[in-house]
Amino acid sequence: MPQLDGTLTVLEADEYFFAACDALRSGDDNRYPDGWIRTHYEGIPWFLQDLRPQGYLGRALAQQLSRQPTFVDPSLPEHIHHWNDDQMLRVITRVGNDLPGHFLISSGSIKRFFTLSPTTESPAIDAEERIHAYAQEVLNLMEGQWIPYSSAGGEQPKLVAHIADGPIRSRQVIVKFSPPAQAPSPADQRWCDLLITEHHALSVLTEHGIPAAHTELLHGSDGRWFLESTRFDRDGARGRLPLFSLRSILLEAAGDLPGWVSAAEILYRDKLIHQDTLERIILLDAYGHFIGNTDRHSGNLSFTLSDRSDSAQFDLAPAYDMLPMQYAPEAQGALLPDFRSIQAYPIAHELVSMAQDLATLLWSNVAQDSRLSKSFREMAITHAENLFR
Repeated sequence: MPQLDGTLTVLEADEYFFAACDALRSGDDNRYPDGWIRTHYEGIPWFLQDLRPQGYLGRALAQQLSRQPTFVDPSLPEHIHHWNDDQMLRVITRVGNDLPGHFLISSGSIKRFFTLSPTTESPAIDAEERIHAYAQEVLNLMEGQWIPYSSAGGEQPKLVAHIADGPIRSRQVIVKFSPPAQAPSPADQRWCDLLITEHHALSVLTEHGIPAAHTELLHGSDGRWFLESTRFDRDGARGRLPLFSLRSILLEAAGDLPGWVSAAEILYRDKLIHQDTLERIILLDAYGHFIGNTDRHSGNLSFTLSDRSDSAQFDLAPAYDMLPMQYAPEAQGALLPDFRSIQAYPIAHELVSMAQDLATLLWSNVAQDSRLSKSFREMAITHAENLFR
């Protein structure tokens, strides 16, 4: 059952007043850092920054809303990059029933949460029917028959779904999908390679005790590859769990956006994370470096609220979006990056050798996977050999 955390009032341009409820202000229930939940904010509060529609799903939402101008705001631009803060808030108060993390914004979104999701707007998909259901969901999305009431970020094509694993067990997932398999272009084949490699990259972490998103790779009835990732900001059909990107936390803690390791050192210095969290971030950053993940930005690392009793407030969420983006096709898809050697990791730390060993295992697994293209497996062989030396 949702509980009221507070009321946000727009005062004027970029000025907001937040009246927190008693429970959020109390010491027992407030797990946020001291001073981070306050009454006055210049700009949208940090804890709502991740709710902004973005990436592939955000663009799809904007396009659908532009075709229904009276649903939210007739003046709403078709492109999300043209939305101002006021327009963004109008959207998430009307269609914000499936935002990242645990917040529901406005009575309208709460009503949608209870009346439309997940059982009536998006009925649970039987786990045995996923390869057919996902293919149909992609078709619905492409034809504008499904409005993605979610702001899950990321540029890769994706959808969200509710899966029934049995009579009483269900889970919510994010599903990335590849281009169709019919006569794939070189760029299409490369995206298939990357999707399969992402599954391997996260599986290697999980198999070695490093928390990462649980993924499953499915070959759809339409020939696409689907990478299903169980959401860790959800619990069952309706449960919600807090989740904050590194970006949103940094905007409040530091005001700028350094790389993962520099950011983690700032958070550790300010006693916002524990030493084991700092070390895990270093390990993930080094692993990402050795597998060619050039997309290690502040939106691809997230945190939960800590349940520990000491001073640190944030725990690291499972790893996600871990794949060799140095091999992603160029924006227009006309140019495929060739083999690029991976240089030494620039930071000296005892965990770097472990990250290199994990990356070697990843490239070895990819080299042996016949579902990938021959050219990509050949690059993987070379990477594995170079890292093993």
